Amino acid sequence: MMTASRKKLAVKIVAVVVGVAFVIVLAIVGQAPVFVVTCFSLGFLISGLFALRAKCQTEVIFRFYVAADEVLRADEKRPYRFEIADVIRTGEKVVMLMPDPPPLSRFALGALYSSIGDHNGAVEQLGLAAEEEVLKDSSHVSPSRQLRRYVARLRQIERTPKRLAINTAIVSLERMHRERAARLLAENQQQLKRMVEAYDSELAEQLTSLQQGRAIATSRSLKSITAPPPISEVLNDIYQEEPNSF
Repeated sequence: MMTASRKKLAVKIVAVVVGVAFVIVLAIVGQAPVFVVTCFSLGFLISGLFALRAKCQTEVIFRFYVAADEVLRADEKRPYRFEIADVIRTGEKVVMLMPDPPPLSRFALGALYSSIGDHNGAVEQLGLAAEEEVLKDSSHVSPSRQLRRYVARLRQIERTPKRLAINTAIVSLERMHRERAARLLAENQQQLKRMVEAYDSELAEQLTSLQQGRAIATSRSLKSITAPPPISEVLNDIYQEEPNSF
């Protein structure tokens, strides 16, 4: 099955082949050089647009880190709920930008879910972050082009002064990841388990109450039924002898 990244690569290859073929045809038929230059310029422009789009996608990840760090480190200045929701929506887009998102992205999104009480989302993202952290050391995993661009940009940021906001946010999130990831995952798993148990208990109580209600109604209906009088009494009432007239 062809992944999204492979489809994009295939489209680029086809576009380049078509462009080169078009230029060759123009050259063969003796068209003016201006058309050849135009075609090459158009090809470079398209290639540049693809590169710019890829760079923007990578930068979205680091902007998400800055916003997530501000929310997770907020103590006295608690952000509005809609602000957290906006950062979470950005994080959801980030983890879908590449087939192998970095564990730090998953952790930041999971921690944000945990901060608003979304235990199901927190368990999912924190669990995936733990799995991908293990896969980082695997020699059998082939990284996507998006992940390679991300890592290249990350190394570039790490060489910048520590006072930069992006660098500060990354260092802070990585510290949280090391110190809090396992505890957050365990806490949210426990909360999720309690919610499931409470739901099952409430469902069982409702079922028991329903069954008891049916039993009481059946018992009352049986008690309301009176047995018919004996046949002898019925016949006596119908064929009662008339008093003797003599």
